[in-house]
Amino acid sequence: MNYKKLGLIVLLGLIFIVQSCNEVNESPNVAEINMEMKASTALSSISSGRIAAEGLVFTEVLLGVTELEFETLEENEAEDKGEDEDGNESEDEDNDGEDDNEEVEYEGEFIVDLLAGTSTPDFGASDIAPGLYEEIEIEMEPILEGGLTMFVAFNYTPARTNEAVNFEFSTSEEIEYELENENGFLLDGAALNQMLIVFNLDAFFANVDLNTATSDTDGVVRINKDSNSGLYGVIFENFKDSMEGGEDEDDDGEIDED
Repeated sequence: MNYKKLGLIVLLGLIFIVQSCNEVNESPNVAEINMEMKASTALSSISSGRIAAEGLVFTEVLLGVTELEFETLEENEAEDKGEDEDGNESEDEDNDGEDDNEEVEYEGEFIVDLLAGTSTPDFGASDIAPGLYEEIEIEMEPILEGGLTMFVAFNYTPARTNEAVNFEFSTSEEIEYELENENGFLLDGAALNQMLIVFNLDAFFANVDLNTATSDTDGVVRINKDSNSGLYGVIFENFKDSMEGGEDEDDDGEIDED
């Protein structure tokens, strides 16, 4: 699949999982995950995703993450088969429909700086049962300053002027994403599994005419539900429609074709 041609890899665009053979755990029954989140664009590397093809120069990209949950192939298959013999959906009354085997490995309030590739507090390493996993769920909530879930600041030079203008996009919506790989991805025991979720910012503003935006009295263009709301709707939909995933087993910074 030609991801670059699709132009739909906005945020949560790529998942790289790199197996490290140099660092191991003592227990083969534990897979250790080291989680990172970063931003990238076609014109800048993963380590400094600041310049977009549309002429945007990002100065700050923050995300409020509250939970990352991993699900195995077996768990999802069990959910799909949650019907009785008559074809009616069944429900486990003892756990109110929740799966006792759900793997919630990161839970809390993480302020993620996607340009720096850091989180506060640090995601750090977490232990998980080794095996084949199919899905990662990421929950984002308004835990940033000002009750925001996401905040993106960038400079852009509108067509009507020769001077760069400060733009700010923000949302307070609670967002939940499910990143799936139908073939699954393997987390090995007795190994450190490096997991990098890359937010590709290039297509975030696809089909968005920033020249139509209006600025506030202080000269800053704010795009949110209350200001430039039409542009906000397009950007937010781009974000919601942008998930693609894959693995980078050869550590070349690209999703593997297979």
